[in-house]
Amino acid sequence: MREVAEKRKHGVAVSVFAGFFLVSLLAGCGAAGEKHRPSGQEKVSYASMEGARLFRHYCAICHGENGDGSGRYYGGGLAAVPADFTQEAFFSERDDDHLFKAISDGSASVGKTNLCPPWGLTLHEEEVGFLVGHIRSFAEKEQQPENGEMAQPTEDNGDEVNQ
Repeated sequence: MREVAEKRKHGVAVSVFAGFFLVSLLAGCGAAGEKHRPSGQEKVSYASMEGARLFRHYCAICHGENGDGSGRYYGGGLAAVPADFTQEAFFSERDDDHLFKAISDGSASVGKTNLCPPWGLTLHEEEVGFLVGHIRSFAEKEQQPENGEMAQPTEDNGDEVNQ
């Protein structure tokens, strides 16, 4: 009889510990898995982050980290000056299909110099699309108000993440 009482006591202790552990674990997750973001940080889509990463890796060497055409090779004797993506005038005659073709098939495919290689065999179509979006964002950044206000995030079909 004493053994049964000891086993029951042990079972109750294990159950209480397991319940406490589960409640503690769930409490640490926050309300409904809600993500907390420090104030001043806006949501950034995966497409935006990936476009920026791809641009830094493949394009910034010529077009500059800020897309202004002042990359490492800007003054290095290139026959053609890399495009300045911060100028809205650059986009006035170029739609997304034009940019997509220039990236995928190389700048020569749109009547420019052959110095920008065709990235279509290196990048997936979705990645080229991310680059097109990121390249367009340079001109949008130039139009933001100078009073320090952040632009309102635009709706994007990509998943949102914290940056």
